[in-house]
Amino acid sequence: MFPMNYRALGKTGATVSEVGMGCNRLAEPYHPDGHWIGLVQRAVELGVNIFDTAESYKAGGSERILGKALGNRDDVLVATKMGGPGRDFSASRVVECAEASLDRLKRDRIDIFHMHSPNRQEMETYDWTEGLSRLLRDGKIRFRAVSANNAADSIWLIEQGLVDVLQITYNILDVQSEEALFTLAEQRGIGLLCRLPLAQGILTGKFRPGQKVPEDHRAHRAYNRMEERIERAEDLRPLGAQYEGGMTRLALHFSLTPRAISAIIPGSRTLEQLEDNVAASNVTGLPRDVREEIDRVRAQWMAG
Repeated sequence: MFPMNYRALGKTGATVSEVGMGCNRLAEPYHPDGHWIGLVQRAVELGVNIFDTAESYKAGGSERILGKALGNRDDVLVATKMGGPGRDFSASRVVECAEASLDRLKRDRIDIFHMHSPNRQEMETYDWTEGLSRLLRDGKIRFRAVSANNAADSIWLIEQGLVDVLQITYNILDVQSEEALFTLAEQRGIGLLCRLPLAQGILTGKFRPGQKVPEDHRAHRAYNRMEERIERAEDLRPLGAQYEGGMTRLALHFSLTPRAISAIIPGSRTLEQLEDNVAASNVTGLPRDVREEIDRVRAQWMAG
């Protein structure tokens, strides 16, 4: 129904579906657990083989849902993250959090274990790398990873040889200097996972300037830029209206275009959203005229 394309996860030897599933919504209380479990299992049926979660998502609830849905099966990759209130990235805490996540996920090993958005000072101060080394040695994780805050931190992590995989924000709205990062990641064989390809749903076109933002979006760290981002999305609405699959498909194809990206990890609340996301797979990239128009609009944003 939806042919899925697969890409190399850097030089790790793993292969991932280019459209994965972000699991920050799993365990939200407005649906029973059975809904979320069924959604994950349907994703597997559609060819999705990489699922991204975190200990902080619904206070471990997202990991528990994945544990119920996937268990210890070895034909999927599970990525999770540690780090939250208190910001302790010490080796002992890294190991403690990994072991707790393994219990919730009902797995013998975590495929991709991220530090969750540490800043540069935290990365340089804490001995988190020792914790990851210990987990690797004990066979409790496969790949070292950081969910990075920006391109500069990502480049630093690669240059220091500290990661096998990086999670980055890459979408039409968040303009930063990505090319240097993509080039370096390809040269060093680092797998890149792309979070927020739909920019918290803004790139689905569901928000309009002046519209009240739902509470779940207010809680996100990018909320103070929400109105600006919604206005930027308006600049893209005419292009999205002409694109096959609409604004959502346009945004996902944008994030899938760079060769350096191993997988995008949009979230899904419903089967319809999941199938729409998966249907974005198996493309060769944006048409040149569409990419040129996006580049023109982004250049205007950067110029202010």
